[in-house]
Amino acid sequence: MSEVFRLKILASDKTFYDGQAISMTIPAFDGSYQIMAHHEPVVMALKEGVIRLKYEKEDGSEATITGINGLGLVNITRDMVTVLVDSIEAPEDIDRARAEKALKRAMEQLRQDQSIQEYEMSRASMARAMLRLSNSGNPNDGFGDK
Repeated sequence: MSEVFRLKILASDKTFYDGQAISMTIPAFDGSYQIMAHHEPVVMALKEGVIRLKYEKEDGSEATITGINGLGLVNITRDMVTVLVDSIEAPEDIDRARAEKALKRAMEQLRQDQSIQEYEMSRASMARAMLRLSNSGNPNDGFGDK
């Protein structure tokens, strides 16, 4: 049995995961981090990306869950990890048509004059749409190598 830690991944509209985990990989602004049991306590910002967590099933085998996340933060304490993100979804739940429309909309917004805040929001929307498309499972979309 592997060492585990308590993990909660919360989005603004749902609880994505609440249980024990063996490890978790998160996308931070200065690179990817892997978190395991007894990780040093820290709070850090998350960028749009892919969160992968490994957990142990009841039969003792290991399984992985993947989530495409928006901006957020992670709080790591001695025995608990809490991830708060504005959005997260499993690759199989991605609506490709909606993601393609969001990408086109964000690209159009980036072409327009905007305040710095509006520009950053448009950039984040575009990054999120591209991540959703690259992780939706279609090998011919031109974004990813899945």
